[in-house]
Amino acid sequence: MPIVNRRNPHPLKNCLDNFKKSWGDLDKLSKINENWKKLIGVELFQECKPLNIEKKILTIAVNHPQWRQALIYNKHKLKERIEKIGITLNEIKIIQNYEIKNENIKATNAKIVWAKHPSRIYQNNMCNCTLCNSPTPEGEIKRWGKCSFCWRKINN
Repeated sequence: MPIVNRRNPHPLKNCLDNFKKSWGDLDKLSKINENWKKLIGVELFQECKPLNIEKKILTIAVNHPQWRQALIYNKHKLKERIEKIGITLNEIKIIQNYEIKNENIKATNAKIVWAKHPSRIYQNNMCNCTLCNSPTPEGEIKRWGKCSFCWRKINN
């Protein structure tokens, strides 16, 4: 008789235990979704969403690189907020996802932010830095008290 490939069946108890664990992750994800606006903040709420939890790793999809960067820098704070609602995570994974569509998202968000940036010469006039006396946009002086180059030297 030829050898037949047989499946390696798992005991029903193991299958049910695995299924039960997956439901636990769904419950956690549901709880995060319910509190998402409070956890992430109003501005980021419209820009990203939690996708899944697997092996204590929360995956979040973000629709723009600037918001992804903001989340990466603040994911430790987000992790602490999530722990306060009773969910322990090992890691938060942030992925770029251009498929997130929200009618409330303004396509010009990045343009507006850039237009209002203090380094913009056209809207912020020119003046001299208080430290190095170099010409600099007035908005930088108002924001940092010095030009961006001096600010970087002092803060890095």
